[in-house]
Amino acid sequence: MSLNDLDDMVEEKPVAKKKKINVEKFFQQWNTLDTNNYGGWPFSVKLTIWIFVLAGIMFLGYMLLLKPKMNDISNANAQEQNLLNEFRAKDSKLRNLQAYQRQLQEMEANFNQQLEQLPKETEIPGLVEDINVTGVNSGLKFKNIRLEAEVKQEFFIEQPISMEAVGDYHSFGAFMSGIAALPRIVTLHDFTLTAGKNTEKKTDIPQITYNVKAKTYRYIGNTEGAK
Repeated sequence: MSLNDLDDMVEEKPVAKKKKINVEKFFQQWNTLDTNNYGGWPFSVKLTIWIFVLAGIMFLGYMLLLKPKMNDISNANAQEQNLLNEFRAKDSKLRNLQAYQRQLQEMEANFNQQLEQLPKETEIPGLVEDINVTGVNSGLKFKNIRLEAEVKQEFFIEQPISMEAVGDYHSFGAFMSGIAALPRIVTLHDFTLTAGKNTEKKTDIPQITYNVKAKTYRYIGNTEGAK
């Protein structure tokens, strides 16, 4: 070890000891403070006290003044965002209001058009006659057409019509096309087909007996619904 290293070690030890002495002296000053003589306190003690006082004032100011204001600002921002979202939604509805009105008018027109296709109670006999004429023109021979009991639904009344007719496949296909072309709404259900020999014509084409149930619908108006 050189002389220079020994000199450095000798110089470092007093410095560390001096720092230790200063810290101990600082805490000793707190223990020997005279509360009746503030002006005689050491500067380091006064500085420390002022730092703590300022920190306490800043903390109290933040908790009592700044934090409530910051909460109010945060709540105001949230409320502003909600109002902006509500405004955007209402603005979008307002912009599309005319389009909605046009759609509503179209829906009402389509609904009224569908209602016009539903026969009234006094039109049922005429509808049965139209079905009979359509079947005859298609080549079918009706054995029986009768009205069954009405079935009341929530907004309309079903009127079943049982039919029994005789003809070939082509005649029945033409009959179905004719039913679809009627100005009134008529649906066909519960098909029962029975094939037999054609006794009227000498042909291998079988004669088919058709048992079909047709249904038409009548709208329940305000007066009838009230009853």
